[in-house]
Amino acid sequence: MARGAGRVGAGGRIADFVSVGVIARTFPLSQVRQVLAQTGKTSQRERELPAHLVVYYVIAMALFMNAS
Repeated sequence: MARGAGRVGAGGRIADFVSVGVIARTFPLSQVRQVLAQTGKTSQRERELPAHLVVYYVIAMALFMNAS
């Protein structure tokens, strides 16, 4: 049986509870790589921050643009 609805405490923000895992589940790696291939923006070499991770980073920055 499921628990009751989750609640964010007073003064809390839902963004504080969102993780990178949620972003990765919403935008699967295969889909991100497909879009990168279609736009011709795939990584030429695998470096410390490959193109697919940059996509996830940009999505996170857009979601948290009000946070410093």
